[in-house]
Amino acid sequence: MHRRARSILRGEQGLSMILVLCIGALFVALSAALVYAASVLTANANRQLLEQEAYQLATSFSDVLEGELNKKDSSFAKFVNGQFMFSQSYGKDIYDLESQPKEFAWKPNGSQPDGGAEAITVTLRRRPGDGADKLNQTANSTSATDLRNLLDTLEGEDRKGMAIVDLQLDITVTVTKNGESFAFTRTYDRTVKYNSDGSQAKSYIFPKVYYTINDGITKYYRINELTFYAPSLPEVTIDDNNIDSNRLTFHCDTSQQPDSITYTRGAKQSTGTTQE
Repeated sequence: MHRRARSILRGEQGLSMILVLCIGALFVALSAALVYAASVLTANANRQLLEQEAYQLATSFSDVLEGELNKKDSSFAKFVNGQFMFSQSYGKDIYDLESQPKEFAWKPNGSQPDGGAEAITVTLRRRPGDGADKLNQTANSTSATDLRNLLDTLEGEDRKGMAIVDLQLDITVTVTKNGESFAFTRTYDRTVKYNSDGSQAKSYIFPKVYYTINDGITKYYRINELTFYAPSLPEVTIDDNNIDSNRLTFHCDTSQQPDSITYTRGAKQSTGTTQE
């Protein structure tokens, strides 16, 4: 009887030892899992902090560029308006296709103090605006009065130009900080006006709006209500008797800079991280 009891006790002790070892192993595994989870959470929190800092830097720099964009005498505005939005070097047809991107480093390989960006890259893209087709329009009308009213509308108040959204501009700012990169894009509508007052055309001071008649190539300038002038040619006056014989096409001279340019934020805006 005593032998059997001792045998049972020894068996229970062995079982208890196994149970203790299993529980110990479980606690070790749980501890390791908690340590791993904590490290992952810490790493994610640190990365989110870096992303947030990069986001703040990207949006802040984008705000700075926006301010410079509407200062016509700033170096940034001069480059954008005088070259990127004007030259076919960045796209074969300014008013037909989206341009090739233009990218330049604002702070290339810079060693910045704590809190600053390691690098800032600015990328520009240009595309035709919603009003690009208004730069050239056929002016059809059945009466001289209606035609005059139509031309007044096309030429804008006081013949200072109709507001036309001719192009869109994307400005993407990419900021890199401590290995994390963040890209922020804003799209701007470019609104232009072309002066159409041709009253000085006879003095060879030509406005930036002209007309062609019956699909010809000669540039005529509107010098009063419905009288048009072209150098070395007779003036053409349109009235109800000859309106059917003179089909006009309105043109903005896009080979020259517009008389006014303004940028406003469009609907498109995007943000996102980029992978290193």
